[in-house]
Amino acid sequence: MMRTFWTWAAVLVAGFATLALGPAWWSGRQAQDFLTPQSPRVRGLARSVAATNGADALDAHFATGSARFDGEWVFGTYMMSAMGLGQLAHADPEMRDWAAAQMLPALDRLTTSGAAFDTAAWGEAALDSLDANRGHAAYLGYMNLALSLHVSLDADSPYSELNRRISAALERRLLTSDRFVLETYPGEIYPVDNMAVVASIALADHARKQPRRAVVRRWLAHAARHFQKADSRLLFQSMAADGITPGDGERGSGTALAAYFASFMSPELSAELFRALQTQLYDQVLGYGVIREYPWGQFGRGDIDSGPLVLGYSISATGFAMGAARANGAPKSLDRLLRTFVLFGAPLDRSGQSSFVSGGPLGNAIVLAMLTALPASHWSQP
Repeated sequence: MMRTFWTWAAVLVAGFATLALGPAWWSGRQAQDFLTPQSPRVRGLARSVAATNGADALDAHFATGSARFDGEWVFGTYMMSAMGLGQLAHADPEMRDWAAAQMLPALDRLTTSGAAFDTAAWGEAALDSLDANRGHAAYLGYMNLALSLHVSLDADSPYSELNRRISAALERRLLTSDRFVLETYPGEIYPVDNMAVVASIALADHARKQPRRAVVRRWLAHAARHFQKADSRLLFQSMAADGITPGDGERGSGTALAAYFASFMSPELSAELFRALQTQLYDQVLGYGVIREYPWGQFGRGDIDSGPLVLGYSISATGFAMGAARANGAPKSLDRLLRTFVLFGAPLDRSGQSSFVSGGPLGNAIVLAMLTALPASHWSQP
């Protein structure tokens, strides 16, 4: 009788262990295929994302119920696509010419139809009003980062002059702002969007082998004082109208994306933000890496930034943290985070292309950008 009991007990323990660890083992095996930018599956993901850049009806994929959010997601798809392809060109010599060329359709969309959401919010086209001093932080900052990346690959980029003009306009707007920040939309200030603004200026200088503009150093000092919580060093999600009072608390999605953006201008800040993520918001659940949107003891509902929250964990924060992990040389964290995306994203290979079935165009573009992120030290080299 006791022998039978212990036999069944062993079977049950083995069964629970299989249920708990089996998926993590499978996900880990799959994740290994995506861990290096030169891997066949990352190349396949790049082909899949590049094919999306030529789609005529990308906006049909998004139906958030808000024209602004739909527009942001279309814009974000093209921007992250350009970043992923540009980083792949730097990391994979065999793919350099192809990937740099494949950036152009995405950049074309960013500078034309991708601007609709921002134009509607401001009542003016950002590229037609560069001589003015109004914000447009997200549209100009994110797009200019992608333009700077293309110039870093091709000094004769067709977007080189526009990159110069936007960088100069953003620098002037920061220096003439009494708050040293730019608005994303009228009355709305987001630190992570300003991080993209300043990173785009720094990368533009790096691409041309020019001395870094003083505005970058000044802004980094300002951000350290006002945009991060003093004890945790996590990034505030938004700021009040004065530009120095937090409008929203510290969040995982903004901090993770900021750690990625910071890698283009400050290895030190990128490392600090990534450490804050790891110590304050990172968890492992059955071998999977996940990032909480809010610190312990704080609660909130998912929004357009975080995506749906599952037990407080954010899919957006977890995804952006992969780029921060790559930029900061944390392969173990990257592996655990990537396992989560493999489990829920369902990678599929078809006709030389790889994609995450549940990721959609935006999810696949973000994953490509995060998996091809280069070490922060790469961008600090002369």
